[in-house]
Parts: sequence; structure tokens; C-alpha cells
Amino acid sequence: MQNYIDYRKIQKPLNFENFTVEIGFGSGDFLIRLAEQNKEEIFFGVEKSWISINKLLKKCKLKKINNIYCTRLDAYWTFQLLFKNKSVKTIIINYPDPWFKKSHIKKRLTKKENLFVYAKKLIDNGEIKIRTDHYPFVEFTLQESEFLKCFSTTVSNLSINEPLTKYEKKWLSIGKNIWEIVLKKEKEPEFIETKKIMEVKELFPVKICKEKLNIDAISHKEFKIEEGLYLKCFSVWKNNGDYAIEVVLSEKDFLQAFFITAKNKGEYFIIDVSKFSEILKTEGIQKALNFLAKLFMEVL
Repeated sequence: MQNYIDYRKIQKPLNFENFTVEIGFGSGDFLIRLAEQNKEEIFFGVEKSWISINKLLKKCKLKKINNIYCTRLDAYWTFQLLFKNKSVKTIIINYPDPWFKKSHIKKRLTKKENLFVYAKKLIDNGEIKIRTDHYPFVEFTLQESEFLKCFSTTVSNLSINEPLTKYEKKWLSIGKNIWEIVLKKEKEPEFIETKKIMEVKELFPVKICKEKLNIDAISHKEFKIEEGLYLKCFSVWKNNGDYAIEVVLSEKDFLQAFFITAKNKGEYFIIDVSKFSEILKTEGIQKALNFLAKLFMEVL
């Protein structure tokens, strides 16, 4: 697992320079080929699927490739949390989901907020290279890039003579159009407000001076703690006076699923994150602990 980066456990940002990132690497074959052809360079894969992560790791082990790293995390947060400004040489996005419905546009990888974060991480003259078979996605990407006023843009059709995957060769052979967009960073982007979360070194348990908790106040309920911070509580388990609560926390759309425990100490309870939960320690989690402690103190 030396190729895998667990973003929850490492010191951030990573100390990588002039490296290439592929967002949504799928089977990993494209990334593997790049790494084999450029053994002196560093490559980083971003995926949300454990299936894709495991496929890549197995191929890296089989081929003894040590210049590829990867993480399982949303692309936006990977760039926001893990990479230094002006450290990425090239960003590759091959056939991203175009999210056809207008209501899903905010999920597109090339919306202006994402492009802003990518641009901040790119070195001067660094490039974003995108391949797609959906021309409206091309138009959308070009329109969004204009907000930043930092890219020169080119759009071209792939030809059968270029280095292609087996699927691209098949598509071109049947007359399907494939477009490549290249966004080259000419200067720093115009400022756009983006989502950020604050990581903390330690989370502090909360003590409740009470002999009994109001568990009904939180079981299978959803709460807005503050703007951009939402907590959803699911099942509650009790064991010898202690409780475990399954929760999902949305912090500026950064999702974490974990367990919160309430340990009975006789005259008081200690509210904390379960020691078996692997999380990114953030201000939002601390606020969630404080919020639940307050709910537990409500009159039964």
C-alpha cells in the first residue's frame, strides 16, 4: 500500500513538485502507461472508487511501479487539502461525467470553483488536459474558464494517429467525435470564493454532568449546526450504559461518516469520536461534538 496516500493520516500539503495528476483514473491503465514512460516523474491518481484504487494498486505492485501515488477522495478536496500552490505540472481529466441535467451542473469537474482551485495548484504554464465525447461539456468548460481570466484555451479533435486508448481507437474508427481541451495557465486566476475546511491537531471530548442522556433527541434525525455544517444521526446502540451513534457530517459538502460514543462514567458522560473511526480531524467535527452534548442535556 506504499502507493496509497491516506489523506486523514499524513502531514499536509504533500511535498511534491512538478508532478502530474489524473482525476478519475478508472482502471488506471492510462496512469500506468505515463508512469512507465516517465520513470523520473511523479504521478498522482484521484478516485472516489475503492474498486479503481485497488485495481491501480495491484497493477503498481505487479509492475513494481513506485512513481505513482493515489488517494480516495473527491477531486476538489484533493487539490484543496493535499497539494501546494504552484506544484502541479499537468492535470488530466479523461472522459469526465458530463452530468447532462441542468440540476446536476454543479457536480461537473470543470465548474469555475474547481478550475480556480486547479489553477492555484498549477505551476506557471501548467496545463489542464481534458478529453470528452460530449461537445456541450466542451462549451461549458470554456465558458467557466473565462471567469478566471488566467487560461489560454485550445480545442481540437483527436485523430487516429495520436496515442490513444483501445476505446478511443474503437470510437474514432466508427466515426465518433472526441474533443481534447487544453487550458494553459498564463497567470494567476481571478479570485473566486471557494469552500474550505479547517483541520485541527486534536479533538477534545465533551463532558456532560448528567446521569442519563436524552437519546431520543438525536436518533434518526438531521440537524443544521450552522451554515454549511449539517449532521445526520442514524442508529444508536447501547451497551452497559454506553452509547454509540452512527453519524454523517457534511462540512462545506465535505462528507465524513463515523461513530460518536457517549461513555457512562457514573455521574457524567464523555462524548467523543469512536477510537475505531478513521476521520479527518476538522473544526466541524468538534462543533458536532459540542452540539450533540447540548442536545443530550435537554430535559427528558
